[in-house]
Amino acid sequence: MTRPYLHDELFEINNNLTATLNDVGPYQYLSIDNFYKRPEQICHLLSNSWAPNWKLYVSGSNNFKEYYDCKIPFPAQQKTIHSLKAIELLETDLKNYYCDTLYANMFSWINIPSPNIQFIPHIEDSLNVLVYMDKINSGGTALYENYEDNPDNNLDIDIRHDVKELKYHVIPAEFNKCVIFNGRIPHGKFIETHKKYSKEIWRQTLAYFLQHA
Repeated sequence: MTRPYLHDELFEINNNLTATLNDVGPYQYLSIDNFYKRPEQICHLLSNSWAPNWKLYVSGSNNFKEYYDCKIPFPAQQKTIHSLKAIELLETDLKNYYCDTLYANMFSWINIPSPNIQFIPHIEDSLNVLVYMDKINSGGTALYENYEDNPDNNLDIDIRHDVKELKYHVIPAEFNKCVIFNGRIPHGKFIETHKKYSKEIWRQTLAYFLQHA
């Protein structure tokens, strides 16, 4: 059944948000509890949406073979971006930063891997703003130490990576919790118990990438 909604109303954030500065290993990140006003409705939207595969499908890709890695683009609400820029704990001057797109990242395993298999660490030239939107909360986001981005890693083919020899620190997921960190820190999705996100039980995260104009 078609259900109309006003995008900026559905994704409206709470008033008077309070950001907390947190330490995890050698890194710092901001966290904001109870970020959206209507998290249950957003969760319902994501849980009932068709989700396309992430990037274009390429020959040899393990997406839709070993796992489902999907992404839904939405327009970013500029009122939300302005509110994020106003957070006083952010050391970066964000007045010249922009974000046009809000991404819903949807993930589920088809074949459950061993616990040491996680996701290839990667970097982005942005300030990353993530909001965890499922209620399973098994894991979160891993920040890696002393990891150099490997150009041979082809995320179009396979996002799985053995992290048992890597040192990392996990930002724990929590429903409707927003976390903000420097995208230049090597990072990646982290799942503590893989079977909890399998058989089309979905890990759901919303992501804003604030980039310098």
